[in-house]
Amino acid sequence: MLGWHIFWPGGLASAPEWISLLVGVAAAVALFRFRLGAVAVVSGGAVAGLLRLLLGGG
Repeated sequence: MLGWHIFWPGGLASAPEWISLLVGVAAAVALFRFRLGAVAVVSGGAVAGLLRLLLGGG
C-alpha cells in the first residue's frame, strides 16, 4: 500500500509521480539484475532524491 501513496500521491485519478516510479524501477533492477546490496541501493536512492531536491525538482 505504501507504493501507491508514493507513486500516485493524489490517488489513481491523478498523474503518477514519474521520478518516484523511475527511482523504484532503477532500484528493482539494481537489486535483482545486478545483485547490488540493499545499502548500495538505498544510498543510490538517497543520492537521487538529494539531486532532485538540489536541482529544484521538489
